[in-house]
Amino acid sequence: LPIWSTILHGVWPAKHGLTENSFRKNNYKEYPDIFSLLRKTKPDLGLATLSNWDAFLQITKEETYAQRFDTDPEMTQEALSLLNDCTPDVMLMHYDFPDDSGHEFGFDPNSLEYKSAIEISDYYLGLLMAKISERETLYNEEWMVVLTTDHGGLGTGHGGQDNIDETRYVWYVVRTPGFSSTSFNEGKTVDLLPTMMKWLGVSSTNLNLDGNALY
Repeated sequence: LPIWSTILHGVWPAKHGLTENSFRKNNYKEYPDIFSLLRKTKPDLGLATLSNWDAFLQITKEETYAQRFDTDPEMTQEALSLLNDCTPDVMLMHYDFPDDSGHEFGFDPNSLEYKSAIEISDYYLGLLMAKISERETLYNEEWMVVLTTDHGGLGTGHGGQDNIDETRYVWYVVRTPGFSSTSFNEGKTVDLLPTMMKWLGVSSTNLNLDGNALY
């Protein structure tokens, strides 16, 4: 929860208040999530969250649609239906299978089960990207897609490992139709919210965020 809050609220834990998987010390009122910020400036946007983890749905609010699912395949199918039938302007999805597999079999590239969970999630991503590409072709839409995770791990855990590179350092991908750079950028997770806000034409200045738009 702490790093997902960092990603979706644009500030480090010292500001948003979460340093563990509990909301009891949250400072979300002073540092709202991306949906709450968008709702203030563009109230007619369609905002959707899909997850199979109850707690993830509490990180954001002001959605038009928020739903928990029992499995990743069910969630993927619903996301494809939303993209096809009542396309939201912003859709947030959380896949939990790689994390589950890491806790059971190890957050290790040599773990076949862990690698398989990542590959399955990548397959679901491929289905979603095919639908997005179809919409871009048919309806002249432009989509930004942001892909990231909240942590790595060592062994079968990630708690108390803030000083371990395998846990602390994570990757992200930001894709837009007209952005072709494949360079590696040492940006931070707090940079993702202002990057998305900029893409949506909403200023993130004067919000006391801890990051800046990546481009």
